[in-house]
Amino acid sequence: MSSSSIRSRRLRSPQALLAFLGLTTIGGAAVALGYHDQAEAADDPPAATAASTLWREGSGAPVVGGEFDPRRSLAPLVKELSPAVVNIRAYGKRAQLDMQGVDPRMLPFLEQFNMGPGAEAPPQQGIGSGFVLTPDGLVVTNHHVVNGTERLEVKLHDGRMYKGKVLGSDPYTDIALVQLEGASGLKTATLGNSTALSVGDWVMAIGSPMGLEQTATAGIVSAKGRGSLGLYANSYIDFLQTDASIAPGSSGGPLFNMAGEVVGINTAVGGIGRGLGFAVPVDQAKTVIPQLKASGKVVRGWLGISGREIEPAVGRAPEAGAVVGTVQAGTPAAQAGLRAGDRVTAINGRDVLNFSDLRGRVADTKPGSQVILSVDRGGKQVDLKATIGKLPSEDELQRSARRMNGEPGKLFPDGQPRLGAQVEAKDGLLTVRSVMPGSLADELGLREGDVLQTINGQKVTQVGDVAGALASDDGKVAVEVKRGGSTHSAMIERR
Repeated sequence: MSSSSIRSRRLRSPQALLAFLGLTTIGGAAVALGYHDQAEAADDPPAATAASTLWREGSGAPVVGGEFDPRRSLAPLVKELSPAVVNIRAYGKRAQLDMQGVDPRMLPFLEQFNMGPGAEAPPQQGIGSGFVLTPDGLVVTNHHVVNGTERLEVKLHDGRMYKGKVLGSDPYTDIALVQLEGASGLKTATLGNSTALSVGDWVMAIGSPMGLEQTATAGIVSAKGRGSLGLYANSYIDFLQTDASIAPGSSGGPLFNMAGEVVGINTAVGGIGRGLGFAVPVDQAKTVIPQLKASGKVVRGWLGISGREIEPAVGRAPEAGAVVGTVQAGTPAAQAGLRAGDRVTAINGRDVLNFSDLRGRVADTKPGSQVILSVDRGGKQVDLKATIGKLPSEDELQRSARRMNGEPGKLFPDGQPRLGAQVEAKDGLLTVRSVMPGSLADELGLREGDVLQTINGQKVTQVGDVAGALASDDGKVAVEVKRGGSTHSAMIERR
């Protein structure tokens, strides 16, 4: 009989890193600042199979004909690329004017200007940028530019105006797709390769900073792999950094390389580090765009682990790989046998750089796919087979976080010990028949068909044994179950 252990030793409140970095999104809508350290993660991004129909893929050859020399002038490049860049005006919902605190003697005066009680405020309006992906008017922009809007107006380089409809939007990468109504024969952008970029490469941004349409600026790639910078909670963005000048209104606009290929989507500017801008790498967008076109949303893979940073010894470089902090019970990671302290060094033979790399590659893996995780466990190499799960919704993740944030004595909030599972006693065996979503049983990873052996060290064979065993320790639940010939254990502890 084999035995495996699934243990979450002491669950402490995850500390949210709410570090305002002086960064701001640069479109017309606000995005919450913050960082959520409950991480998920796992493998290789799927191929952009729709590329041949959704966008034009570049080869690195300049899109400008003739003897174009960027050292002399970028004017030929700007002339060639500008027709594919658009200005976006986003109009939000109207709200009633707030009259609280207004001197009543002012009301007659305000009513003359239709500003009295019950009057509607002007519609919220934001500006942003974007670029044309297909001749029939599929436009790429930022999620935060179009989020919550009621009406979109998209203006082309030549002044033509189109109504826009949001086809899909992904807050985790801040990418959105907009369809222009009645468009055809439009000039399109060419997508390049952001992975091939090097720090120091020249880039050019075109957009509508501060509403100034068709503004072109140039600079270099200042850095790569900046992560989400704390700007987006639970984000999968891994920003490019550039000193090409961008400003509010540039959001969603393209960042081009000197071949005229889109290598990034301008998204944020630095409020403290003036002159710094940040763009979503186009290679990330390529994994998102086909899904947004097909279904309006993105489905991501998930393991159910958090990461842990380990400082290297003095004088030594950090070891590559992703160190596992916690493994949530009942998740794909737990079922694969991952443990806290494991260092994941590769997925399907491809090296893992760090936890962000692991998390992003898991997210890009289709749920249900099987991967091989190469793990360093105390100096011993172990290969684990994992079946990637589907990333839970934001609400589900928050509920899980609240459970993990439980205060001392709050393992049973209403004071009544409950496992959250229906069990049946038969022939001296206590079998799980169903598990309530979000319950302790669910968090422990119990499944239908599990045979309960012990709870908190006490043998259980009858339904009535469960409550008594749970009540023996209101800050801990430890279970052992028999499942398919193996014995599994799991524990939740709050002190």
